[in-house]
Amino acid sequence: MSLENVATVRGPEEDALAAQADAAAGGVWLRAFTRNRLAVAGLVVIVALLLFSFAGPLFYHTDQIHTRLALETLPPGTGRPLGTDDVGYDELGRLMTGGQTTLEVAFGAAAVAVVLGVLWGATAGYVGGLLDGLMMRVVDALLAIPALLLLLFLATVFRPSVLMLIIVVGVTAWLVPARLIRAEALSLRGREYVLAAKTMGVRAPTIIFRHIITNSIGTILVNATFQVADAILVVAALSFLGLGIAPPATNWGAMLSGGLNYTFSGFWWLTYPPGVAIVLTVLAFNVVGDGLRDAFGLDTRHG
Repeated sequence: MSLENVATVRGPEEDALAAQADAAAGGVWLRAFTRNRLAVAGLVVIVALLLFSFAGPLFYHTDQIHTRLALETLPPGTGRPLGTDDVGYDELGRLMTGGQTTLEVAFGAAAVAVVLGVLWGATAGYVGGLLDGLMMRVVDALLAIPALLLLLFLATVFRPSVLMLIIVVGVTAWLVPARLIRAEALSLRGREYVLAAKTMGVRAPTIIFRHIITNSIGTILVNATFQVADAILVVAALSFLGLGIAPPATNWGAMLSGGLNYTFSGFWWLTYPPGVAIVLTVLAFNVVGDGLRDAFGLDTRHG
């Protein structure tokens, strides 16, 4: 029997023990997370906001396409819990529609940033040597460029849309996860199971996906939650500067920007709801990220 067969063939008892160990490890961090009441509360808030934004319009029907200037800036009242905005849109329905765009872009941009960062960092950290040096110099060079300046440039060059915002925000946010996962890869590449896989001739891409990325899942999940929170703030900032999606589409940042023009006129319902939604969502994702970090026992710090 070859060395590879000896190393890879396991009996049913070994498989059962390995499965029990994996389940126990998963149960440990899950129990630790659920004991964190603040993190659980943040998760509940996130679920509630998702239901509000995506399921809410199924029960609260409003016209978010056609403007009705005769109904502009009506105060909250019967039939309109949050009144109307400056062009007659129902503000509660607008908050739901804006939440859809905000969360879609935030989750999409976070996914792009995490995927790019994980692949880049894991490859650089595992391969090492000259390739690692070159890849990380690229990261350092991009980090030297102010993120807001790069975002403004990209947002003005490309026509704003949900897909374009996801790409623009995602490609400017992958640098932090790349550095975090590289550090994980540098630590993991010296482990016995990685060295054994290399000895048996397992290809580098397989080792990177099966051993480096899989064993960095805690760091990846924690960073992903922070990436979502960051993306929400970035989308709000771009929309506040007038670089968001064109009407009739909207997001919470665009709603907040438009409502500020009426702040001193007493139309509080145009600014407070989107502002509270942004703060609440970002805070919820941050506390969930902190809870996951503590549950996994990581020292990773956001940014």
